[in-house]
Amino acid sequence: MRGLLLGLLLALSVVLPTSAQDFGPAIGTVKVVDGEAAVERAGAVIPAVEGLDVHRSDTLRTGAAGAVGVTLNDGTLISLGPNSRFELSSFEFAPQRDAFGFFGQILQGTMVYQSGRIGKIAPENIQIKTPLSVVAVRGTRFAVRVPAPEGN
Repeated sequence: MRGLLLGLLLALSVVLPTSAQDFGPAIGTVKVVDGEAAVERAGAVIPAVEGLDVHRSDTLRTGAAGAVGVTLNDGTLISLGPNSRFELSSFEFAPQRDAFGFFGQILQGTMVYQSGRIGKIAPENIQIKTPLSVVAVRGTRFAVRVPAPEGN
């Protein structure tokens, strides 16, 4: 019986995605959480906790009284206020290959952004999209507020 259970667990570990590698390497870490905050990843909603890795294509979201702060691998800081959603669309920080880039989308709510090393090395490769425009970041810090879509 014990062998059967071990075999079943081994088979499930091969079939079910369980590691961060299934989502690519981590591009940053949740540093601060206040109230309701979560990370949407591949259709799953993961409660945000300090130390949680974030990955390319994750969406950060906060509730009505929530806030979350994330530090990306190059030192970029992203802070979201209440009722916010931000998608980490693409991120590359590979100095050994001279490859740098960041593209994110603020979908709703408030965000404060502060450039990290990519902003100093290759500011032309950073863009933050809003529903109305694209912000070209040139090694800076800024805040943006995007109202919730009508009907939300």
